[in-house]
Amino acid sequence: MPCRLASTAVLASALVMGAEVARAAEVQVGPVLVNLSPAARSAIVTVRNQGKETARFELQARSWSQGPAGEMNLSPTEEIAVYPPVLTIAPGEERNIRVGAVVPFGPVEKTYRVILQELAPPETPDSGVQVRMLTRMLLPVFLAPTVAVEKAVIEALAAKAGKVTFRLVNQGSVHVKPASVKLTGLAAGGKVAFESELPAWYVLSGGVRDYEATIPADACGTVQEFEASVDLTREVVRATLAKPKACAP
Repeated sequence: MPCRLASTAVLASALVMGAEVARAAEVQVGPVLVNLSPAARSAIVTVRNQGKETARFELQARSWSQGPAGEMNLSPTEEIAVYPPVLTIAPGEERNIRVGAVVPFGPVEKTYRVILQELAPPETPDSGVQVRMLTRMLLPVFLAPTVAVEKAVIEALAAKAGKVTFRLVNQGSVHVKPASVKLTGLAAGGKVAFESELPAWYVLSGGVRDYEATIPADACGTVQEFEASVDLTREVVRATLAKPKACAP
């Protein structure tokens, strides 16, 4: 599906000022992630312009790492090559982008993002005052390790002052992308007192993701056990905390 990024603040300002707001480019991209390996050192990404105007994009490669809250950290890199550096696509036209590995493949998966940043169209005498909502897409790129090992564990499960915290640690050589992350509070007899769905997103090789959930006030006195569970599709990783002082300071 088309990928779009629009700024609500910019849009609101434009409307107050009476500016004309132009739509972002309508494009379809596939595949939406790139997997590279020694057997396939490069890949093709196809971009199709489904709009009524010519679209122009600047392409950039970035190294991708993560913080413990899941935030994306990007930095310039020359470890992957992206061609062409600028893409111009007429309405209804389809163009290809080539993404290739420049560095050797190693024991741990390497991760990148390819940024497709729409460029503003050239101004014309009759264009008037416009605020262009520019499309920005970030495609994941994974360089496979020599041996793929998927292993994630839950650590530091604790409850205090009405909060439950734990950490998902990726000890494998490849990224994991959980289908779900849950925290369940169990009362006497194994009855579910509450269940919280937490954000499930990539955890890169060697990375961690910290989680925190609030215990419902009516469950503080009844919970006998907490269970954190992460569905990795191939397996479900679990950790339990028995007889917690859930709402103690």
